[in-house]
Amino acid sequence: MSQYLHSQSAAALGARRSIQWRSLFANVAGTMWMWVRRRQQRQELLDFMTIDHRAASDIGMTSNDARDWAQRPFWRA
Repeated sequence: MSQYLHSQSAAALGARRSIQWRSLFANVAGTMWMWVRRRQQRQELLDFMTIDHRAASDIGMTSNDARDWAQRPFWRA
């Protein structure tokens, strides 16, 4: 009987570890997706401000400033 209980608790522990890995992977994947989407939105906004000088001037930027920001690598922004 104790052998049965021991194998049952080991199976439950294995399932718990599996769920933790799935949760961790889901969190990492969600974070990466958020970064990618944020970068896309930032690039779209900067591209729009380089085209429409009025949008850039509303926040106190010139179109040249917006173009410079749009061409920077994301790690220097």
